[in-house]
Amino acid sequence: MHLDQPTVADHRRSTQAVDDQVTLRPATPDDDPRILAWNEADVHFLAEMDPERLAYLKERAAAVEIIETDHGPSGFVITFTAGSDYDSPNYRWFAAREPEFHYVDRIVVDPASRGRGVAGKVYAVLAARHPHVPLLAEVNYAPPNPASLAFHSRSGFVEVGRLGTQTNGVVLFRRPPQVSVQGLV
Repeated sequence: MHLDQPTVADHRRSTQAVDDQVTLRPATPDDDPRILAWNEADVHFLAEMDPERLAYLKERAAAVEIIETDHGPSGFVITFTAGSDYDSPNYRWFAAREPEFHYVDRIVVDPASRGRGVAGKVYAVLAARHPHVPLLAEVNYAPPNPASLAFHSRSGFVEVGRLGTQTNGVVLFRRPPQVSVQGLV
């Protein structure tokens, strides 16, 4: 095959709608295998997660949700709010600095749904749910995740810190509240 020939995957992407509807629904126990598989596929950018860790996260998270698009289940998102006893150093860093927040621990979009604006729509849903508090997230700089770093920068997130080492570290991001107590920000 010549490099300039489109592949089947390229054709599939070019014919997929860019304006998928995105909804979030609570994850059920039937979703656990799918969540674990999605996490494992991107584990180089995420913390490892086995069934016990997923159960731990579900007990403490504000929400563990499945991302649904026009094409069915297309990923998952796990979020926390202030006051959780979550053991993540990244969460704890934010909790020590922000009195109220909505923290996106991990968001994973299925590879077949990437490049169609799904993650941006998920963040829009999360911001709409909690317009008075900042959205917080972290993205690996080591190992590097340049696509996610660029996405977060384009999406209104500002770097507020870094944790880790040269071989395993994250950029800590904050997106300001969409609405202040007095009105629009």
